[in-house]
Amino acid sequence: MQRVMMTEKLLSEEDVAFYQEHGWLVTSPVLSDRAIDDALQGLDQHWSGHRDHVLPGVGKYCADWMPGEGEGTRNNEYISLQNDLISRLAWSRMVGEIAAAASGSSEIRLFDDQIVYKPGGQTEAVVGWHVDGDYWGTCTSQEMLTAWIPLHDCPAELGPLVVLDGSHKWSHLLERSALSFHRKDMEGLAKAVNELGFEFKPVTIQLRRGQFSLHHCRAIHGSYPNRSTQPRIALAVHLQDGNNRYRRALRPDGRPVELFNDRICRRTEGGEPDYQDDAVFPRLW
Repeated sequence: MQRVMMTEKLLSEEDVAFYQEHGWLVTSPVLSDRAIDDALQGLDQHWSGHRDHVLPGVGKYCADWMPGEGEGTRNNEYISLQNDLISRLAWSRMVGEIAAAASGSSEIRLFDDQIVYKPGGQTEAVVGWHVDGDYWGTCTSQEMLTAWIPLHDCPAELGPLVVLDGSHKWSHLLERSALSFHRKDMEGLAKAVNELGFEFKPVTIQLRRGQFSLHHCRAIHGSYPNRSTQPRIALAVHLQDGNNRYRRALRPDGRPVELFNDRICRRTEGGEPDYQDDAVFPRLW
C-alpha cells in the first residue's frame, strides 16, 4: 500500500482522511531539483567545516557528524539552523502548507531537523522502531509531525523510512522498552503489537526525488538496512503545530528533560523555553 496524494495547493479531504487514519502520507513530486541540489551542496559545505551560523553546544549536546568520526551512519542535527542552503529546503513553504493541511493546523513551525546518511552495503545498519513524540516530552502537542525528504530517488533497496500503518492510534499502549532508535531487532516488535490486538503492518515509503512523506508524532517507524551500493541521504524535518508549547517534563530519575532546543531559544516572561521563537522555530506556514 502506497498512498500518494496529489496537490496544487492543499490536500483533498480524502488525503487528509488517509493521514488521520493511517498516520502517514506520501506527496507527489512537489520539491524542486534546485532546492534539493542546494541542500546537497549545503551538506558538503557543512562536512567541510563551513558554518553560516554557529550554534554553541552543537556536537556536545546534539549529534553533528564530521569527517574522521567513523564511516557508519551519520547524523547531523539542527543543520538547517547552521546552513542557509539546507534551510531553503527544510523551511519550504510547500512542506509547511501540506503539513498544516494534513494535521488540521493553522500554523506550522520548525521544531528541529537532521540529516541522516546511511552508507550503502551496511547490512546491519538499521534504525530501530521508535516514536518521535517519545523524544519530545517537553511538548504539549500530540499533533506534531515529521516530513521525511530523501535527497535522491529512494527505492526499497536503499533502506527508506518504514512506518507501522495506523500505529499512531495505539503506540502509547506499548511498553516503551520495546521501542528504541538503536534497537536492531526489527521483527521482535510484532509479537507485542499482536498481543495488544493490533496488526503489525510495516509500510515501506519508497519515494522519487522531489517527493516527501509525512508521519504523525505517535507513528512507529524505523528503517531497514541500505542494501544498495550508494548512500541513502535524507533530511528529516520535525514540525510543530501552532498550539504547541513548552511543558516541564521529568526523566525517570527525577531530573528535568532538557532538549537542545531549550538551550538555544529565548525564554518566555515566566522563564520557560519559548517554542514560538522565530529565530529557532521559524514559521513555515
